[in-house]
Formats: sequence, structure tokens, C-alpha cells
Amino acid sequence: MRSARLTLPLVALLGAGTSSLGCGLHGKPAVEREERAATPAAHGAQDGPGPARAHLEADRVVAPGVVEPWGDAIALSAQEPGWIVRVLAIEGQEVEGGQVLAHLEDTSQRHAVVLARADLEETAAALAKLENGATAEELREARAQRAAAVVRARLARAEADRVARIRDGGAAPEAEADRADAEARSAAALAEVAEARVRAMERGARPEDRASARARLSATRARLDLAEAALRRRSIVAPGKATVLLSRFHPGEFFEVSRGPLFVLGDLSRLQIRLEVDEIDAGALQVGAPCTLHSDAGELLARGTVVRLAPRMGRRSLPTESPTDRTDVRVREVFVEVGASPALIPGQRVWGHAARGASTALQLHREAAPADRR
Repeated sequence: MRSARLTLPLVALLGAGTSSLGCGLHGKPAVEREERAATPAAHGAQDGPGPARAHLEADRVVAPGVVEPWGDAIALSAQEPGWIVRVLAIEGQEVEGGQVLAHLEDTSQRHAVVLARADLEETAAALAKLENGATAEELREARAQRAAAVVRARLARAEADRVARIRDGGAAPEAEADRADAEARSAAALAEVAEARVRAMERGARPEDRASARARLSATRARLDLAEAALRRRSIVAPGKATVLLSRFHPGEFFEVSRGPLFVLGDLSRLQIRLEVDEIDAGALQVGAPCTLHSDAGELLARGTVVRLAPRMGRRSLPTESPTDRTDVRVREVFVEVGASPALIPGQRVWGHAARGASTALQLHREAAPADRR
């Protein structure tokens, strides 16, 4: 008999909870909604997911959400592994754009930059020499060498002619005349070389030589850019003004990309609340709608405005810890802008109460519905 007395109230309670599932409310157990709806006097005391929540459904959409930095959090990670040498930012610190947050070991990268810069300077100097041409001193030297070569060629030719006349008179051997003639021809050739060198210096570098020098300069500049990029990859830099939300690595540790980000940054000058609105209410919100944010206990935390509606539906990703919530329901992400508030912390779960307002498409459908029925 005692077992029967306990079973009957339990069955009645389960039946009441099951019958209340069709009320169309989201986020809290149905039994809890009925209990809170029975105390409308408490509605004036707190405007949240607590007492009299059923009365809010007529003009508001209630949905779970999470607090995020404005524009969402930014995960910073090195592009390659390495030993951490310095960590220059801690959690909670505000950083500026371009500020270095950490350094990885970069000895080889710095040496590569020095070598690449030296090669660039050398090729740049060679190109400048080609484009500027010979100096006045170099031209005078070349012309003087040309004059000396011409004089030597004339003397050698005169000597060869004298030896040839002596040979014809029978006073000089044939070999001596041949040697003198060869020396004369050699001196004449050296004079032509000196003349050609002067002309080349006066004309300047050929277009092909200049093009080749410019190509070598571009190649060395590219190698320097690669070396500097490799060096920059050893530093983690803040992309903009933000607050460090996560920094768990320390100097001396070896960082691998698979271990996760080195830092997580976020803009806390204002916050965004990402609400997940059930598909049944997805068309009932508009950009600009006011929204209040509450804790699980119903405490008012902040007020904001709907600033963006996701263009597509998706799966629920925020657990509500309610036994009556469906996990397979489609939701639409709704973003609410809120000013910086000490009551809101990134990652905190909240409940959003957004003012209900039918979209333009829904209004057109409702206006056309009576005509269709006629």
C-alpha cells in the first residue's frame, strides 16, 4: 500500500510535466515554467528567465547565449615550432596593435638576414657601377694605356722593319726577322685592345648587362624579404588593441602548432552576446531590437541591441543544461552589442530577452494570408 501511495503522485507529476511541453517556450524545463507562471506578482521584481517568464513570451524571444569579445576572440599562434625565449604579455593585460607578445629562438634567422642584406648591398653597388659608367679618372687611365700601347706597337713595327732589311742584306738570320715581326704584330693587337677598352668605357654598359644586373638585384632583394619574413615568424605580434584573455606558455618551453594558440586576444571595450534562437522564433527578431541579458537566476546583467542576424540556420552549440531542451533543433545565431560591463565576462553563459518584432517577409505573409483565404 505504501508503494502505491508513492506511485500515484509521481505519475500525476509526470503527466503534468508532459502536458506542458507544447507551450512553445524554450530554454527552461516545462514544470519550472508552470510554477513561475503561477506567480505573476514577482514579474516586477526581476525581469529575467526567473519568475513570470511565461508572460514575457508574448512580446519577447528568450534564448540562451554566451558573452564574447567584440568581433569574437582572436587566437594567435606561431606559424612554426620553436623554443620560447621571451613572453612579454600576461593574461588581463591590454596590448596595442603591433606590440610584440612573445619571441621564439631566432639566431639562424637573424644570421640569414645579415647575409641576405650583404648580398643585396653588393649587387646594388654592381648595378650602380654599370649605370653610372666609368669615372673621369678611369677614362684618363684607359686613354693613357691606349696611347702607350700605340707607341709600343709603332716601335715594335719599326724594329721589325729594320731587322727585315738587315736580313735581306744577309746580315741577320731569318729567325731573328720572324721574332721581330711577331712582336710587332703582338704590340699592334694590344693597342687595339686598349682602343676597344676606351671605346667601351666611353659608350657605357650594354643593355643586356644592365638587365642582368637588375635581375640579380631583384633576386637578392627577394632573398632578403624571405629571410626577414622568416625572422618575423619568430615573433608573435598583436594585430590590434585588445586584452590578453589567455596566455599559458612560459619561456623555455618548446612550442608546437598542434598544442594550440600561444595567446587569445579580445576587444573588451564592448562586448557581443551570441544568442541561439530556436527556428520557431528565428523570424521574430530584427536588427535594432532592444535586448536585456540575465543570469540563470534571473538577475539583470546588462542591456543591449541586436546588431546582426546570421544569414543561415545551424545546429545548437550552447548547452542549456535543461532536460527538456532538444539537441537536434535548428537555431539562428543572433548577435547583441553590449557596452563594457564588469558583470559580463567572456565565456559567461547568459539568457537574452529580445523584443519580438516580425520581419518584413513575415509581415507580408500575414497581410497576404486573408486574401489567400478568400
